[in-house]
Amino acid sequence: MKRFLAGMATGFWVLLAGTVFAKAAPEVPDTQVRVGMVLKTLNSQYWRTLAAGARDAAKAHQVDLILLGPPAEDAVEEQLALVREVLDQGIQVLVFSPSQPVRAVPVLMEAKQRGIPVIVVDTAMPDTFQDYAVFIGTANGVAGRQGAQGLLEKLNPGARVALMDGDPGNTTTGERIRAAEEVLRAAGLTIVAREAAYSDRERAYRIMQNLLQERSDIDGVFAANDEMALGALRALQQQGRHDVTVIGVDGTADALHSILRGELYGSLAQKPYEMGRLSIEGALDLVAGRVRERQILNSTELVTIANAQELLNFLSAILGKH
Repeated sequence: MKRFLAGMATGFWVLLAGTVFAKAAPEVPDTQVRVGMVLKTLNSQYWRTLAAGARDAAKAHQVDLILLGPPAEDAVEEQLALVREVLDQGIQVLVFSPSQPVRAVPVLMEAKQRGIPVIVVDTAMPDTFQDYAVFIGTANGVAGRQGAQGLLEKLNPGARVALMDGDPGNTTTGERIRAAEEVLRAAGLTIVAREAAYSDRERAYRIMQNLLQERSDIDGVFAANDEMALGALRALQQQGRHDVTVIGVDGTADALHSILRGELYGSLAQKPYEMGRLSIEGALDLVAGRVRERQILNSTELVTIANAQELLNFLSAILGKH
C-alpha cells in the first residue's frame, strides 16, 4: 500500500503490464491553455477526487480549466448539454467522462469538427468509435476479477452473491460486473441477482431492501462502485445482516471509514486523483504537439481494514484542500 500511495503522490502511474514510468512535467506554453473538463458528476467523492487532481495540475501549469458536471451520473442529457456548452467557450482540449458512451458519440464528433482533441477519462468509448486522442482510466475487467477474488477469500462454493451494476449504458461498471460474475460462477458461487442501481447510494439501498424481502440467504455483494456498496450495506444493516460480505470499487473516503468500522469488507481503490492530473498534463502535451500513449490504464488494489487508514489519510489531505 505504501508503494501504491507513493505512486499517487509523486505522479507515477502504473500501466496494466505492471511497469512503472516516471513522467516529466510538461512545459508551460507561452500563452495560457484553456481546457474544458466535463465529468459524470461533481457530487460524489470519487469525482471530487478526480476533479481535485485536475485543479491541482491546472494550477501548477497555469491552465485555464473549465470544470463542469451534472447533478448525478444518470443525468445524461444534462451532461451532453454541458459538453456542447464548453465547446463554445474557446477551449483547446476537451476532457470528458461519458455517462453513456454510445449516446456521447455525436458531441465528440462536434468536437472533432471544431478541431478540438478529446481526452476520454475513466469510461472508455465504444470500440467502434476512435475519434479521441487519449484514454485514461482503470483496467475495469481486472478490478472486477479482483473484487470477485476478494469475495472468494470470505465465501465458500455455493454461497449466494448479489451484483450491483451501474447505468446499463455505462461500460465501466458493466465491465467490472461481467468480470466478477465470470470469476464467481467459475468458482461455484450462485449469482442470485444482478441489479442496475445507476451508481447511486439511495437506489442501491432500495434495491437491496427489495431483494431481502424476496430472499434472506444472500451471503455476499459486489458493487461496481462504493456508492452502491454503501447503499446495499445500509439495507443489510437494517435487517441485522452484519454477516454479509460487501465489496465496492473506488476507495472513497466514506467507504474507507466503513471498512475501518468493520462494516464493508473492502473496496478496489482506483486512482482518480492521478487520472485528473494526467488529463491536464495530457492536454498540455496535445497542445504542444507532443506524442502521448493512446491508452493509459491504472491498476487497482483491494483495500481492507489492514490498509484502509493509509489511503484515507491521503484522500483526507487531498479533499481537505478543495
